Amino acid sequence: MKWVMGNNIVGTEVEAKYRLETQAQGQALLRLSELGGYRFEPAATPEFQHNLYYDTADGRLQQHRYGLRIRRIGARSIATLKGESSSTTVGISERVEYEVEATLPDPRTWPDSSARTHALALLGDAPLLELLRISTERHHIYVWHEQQRVAEISLDHGTIHAGDRHEPFDELEIELLPDGSRADLDALIAALAAQLPLQPEPRSKLARGLALLAQSQSATTPPSPTPL
Repeated sequence: MKWVMGNNIVGTEVEAKYRLETQAQGQALLRLSELGGYRFEPAATPEFQHNLYYDTADGRLQQHRYGLRIRRIGARSIATLKGESSSTTVGISERVEYEVEATLPDPRTWPDSSARTHALALLGDAPLLELLRISTERHHIYVWHEQQRVAEISLDHGTIHAGDRHEPFDELEIELLPDGSRADLDALIAALAAQLPLQPEPRSKLARGLALLAQSQSATTPPSPTPL
């Protein structure tokens, strides 16, 4: 559940994440108007995201199981601080999330917000380094049950760039919205699994990017990154 306070978003993200074998599998969902008693409302156009992930040279965020991302969508920039995910069911995770409108990764430049407070508590005044980049084409599908918008399905096609390595991905994410319940999430997963060969993806994109970065660094010794 998330709460919006001005341009500050704080709450717990509850989502299910699955790998898709091909982009075409996800695209088929965009043609559906209803599934399993839920009404689907695709967004008119896709969203193109440019995601940059950061940490300190000594990995303070990783040590505390947090990730820091700046997401750029057109002229808009959003800073997101995410905690470690917990999961009791394969493919479904919960984690604390703080968001605020911000252009730079340094939380000292952010507006007064829970995101700023928590980021500064984790980082202190240590400079941040760029770790990796993820480019994503995202298609949103809003899910309605009766008169309530209960969830959002995201179809992601993109590439993770870390060091000299890159990895393409196709994913489907189902995120509960404030009017949704765990029963809605379970019902949607069952309905989608009947349509697509869903493979649970327990790793976040950041975790996969860090694994790529480790591979890159073990193969070659890159120059030291420049502090921001």
